[in-house]
Amino acid sequence: MLNIIPCFLDSNNPLVVDGTTIGSLLAATGKEHMWEPRHGPDDVDVVVIHSVCAEALNPVDRFDSRWILKIFCDYGVSSHYLIERNGTILGLVPEEMKAWHAGGSIMPEPDNRRNVNEFSIGIELTASALSGFTESQYRWLALVCADIERRHGRHFTYCGHEQIAGQRAVKLGLRRDSKTDPGPAFEWHVFFNLIEAERESGGFALKD
Repeated sequence: MLNIIPCFLDSNNPLVVDGTTIGSLLAATGKEHMWEPRHGPDDVDVVVIHSVCAEALNPVDRFDSRWILKIFCDYGVSSHYLIERNGTILGLVPEEMKAWHAGGSIMPEPDNRRNVNEFSIGIELTASALSGFTESQYRWLALVCADIERRHGRHFTYCGHEQIAGQRAVKLGLRRDSKTDPGPAFEWHVFFNLIEAERESGGFALKD
């Protein structure tokens, strides 16, 4: 059974980092929360997988979620879920809302839809470029994604941040920087095997 810990990126978030709360950091930016309404909430059919750590802010505690959330507040970005190294799942943005995780983006061919935030759910995995990902992270990522599919009644498309916000997006003028996460350390075959097993064990009716 999924145990998602509410940790919403809004001005009421009580987590303390560097002597102040996440809520206060966010409020200082003039925002009440780190999301906005979707234009078509029923059109969500993509999950974007990211990786993140706080190496630049706190190398000693680079995987500490509090520092990661501070980075989100500092840079005005957000994601729907954060999965820690031990598999703990934090719910950061309500699924029905649009999180700011993809930026300037375009789906791989032949889809080619732009503004991926509009129709996607963003999931962050705590990891560095060299750390790789834990068995618990793969397991709980697959469980979260299978649960999303069951609730929506359809299979989703899965892609990495690098696939929608990489060099192609830069060349098209959609963004200035090229994203590289979750990177080559993310074992897509492990994830897809796990989610396929979840689909088979907890079958659900697909929408036409």
